[in-house]
Amino acid sequence: MNDTAGAAPVAKAARPTLLLVGPLPPPVGGVETFTQAVLESPVLAGHLDVVHCDTTKKRAKSTQGRFDAGNFAWAIIHLMRLARALARTEPDVVLIPIAGTWSGFLRDVALGWLAHRTRARVIGHQHAGDIPRVLERQGVAERVVRGGFGQFHRLLVLGERWRALFRAYGLAMPIDVCPSTFRREVFERGARACRPRPGGGPVRLLFVGQVGRRKGVLDLLAALRRLRDQGCDVTLTVVGPDQLPGELDAARARAVELALGDAATFPGPLHGEALYEQFEAHDVFVLPSYNEGIPAVLYEAGTFGLPVVTTPVGAIGDLVRHGDNGLLHEPGDVDALTAALVQLVTDPALRVRLGIRLREDVRAFHPDRAAERIVAAVSAELATG
Repeated sequence: MNDTAGAAPVAKAARPTLLLVGPLPPPVGGVETFTQAVLESPVLAGHLDVVHCDTTKKRAKSTQGRFDAGNFAWAIIHLMRLARALARTEPDVVLIPIAGTWSGFLRDVALGWLAHRTRARVIGHQHAGDIPRVLERQGVAERVVRGGFGQFHRLLVLGERWRALFRAYGLAMPIDVCPSTFRREVFERGARACRPRPGGGPVRLLFVGQVGRRKGVLDLLAALRRLRDQGCDVTLTVVGPDQLPGELDAARARAVELALGDAATFPGPLHGEALYEQFEAHDVFVLPSYNEGIPAVLYEAGTFGLPVVTTPVGAIGDLVRHGDNGLLHEPGDVDALTAALVQLVTDPALRVRLGIRLREDVRAFHPDRAAERIVAAVSAELATG
């Protein structure tokens, strides 16, 4: 349930109370998807009394990380919402997502500071792939970072790479792995999907995400041009909004410069059944990102049986294994990206094999599995308190 201002204090229940802090869609992103998915899981509600403190911002995703009046105002609103929720529910544990932008990190550790002033145990959950930029700060900023992490009694991270990173940084609190997840609705819809039969017409590539340089969209357009120059019958659909203002228009302009014509289409952001139809209608999913935590869209593509071509950044390697359930290439390496796509475009049997294996593997990232990890972390933290 959501925090409601002015409500009377809630009597303590026999079960532990978890105050789950986090945004909900729209806009759609990894942390928004995770929050909604675990709130919908019967596993979480089966073990804990769950209260949700909503930190959704009514702003475009492209404004994320800005130091501006709008984000400052929303940070104040979120702090006020958390203060009310803490007073009303007196939770045993507070779970707070941790952003990777500097402004988002400062907001989240401020939320952690507020929760730390209560009797609750406070757990932070790293979601962002750009958190290394926060950890690299020096001087006064470094002291802020270390003090900020000091507000959390325990950390959850997206994968083993991130646990090693935080350990190397010198954080001493318990650190558990809790990968991102995807909504049960997507899992169930993907389970009903039928893959198009190989052969007949072009091989259709799909990108879904924020459209920008960091996601490798310009590299993907360059690879598409090379594929077509090599005689490959292939098309690309790029689904999603700007990552930064103007980047979607820049990608469209680049497609025109490369004379891709109808081979590259940009329908913008899609949601619900309109998005599911894209997953179902395409043959290969491509995400040539430079920076990620572990994107939920890879789970979604796998649920629909799509083979994926992506990069081994963040915790992606915890899901995608080169040659086993997908193909990996280094970010920015257009030659390697093109070569991986040639493999899948020219080998229908490989597409089928990789897609089937990934479809099996994403079951381990079902929202109920994420909820189980949260329950385990809450139990472990209460046992130490």
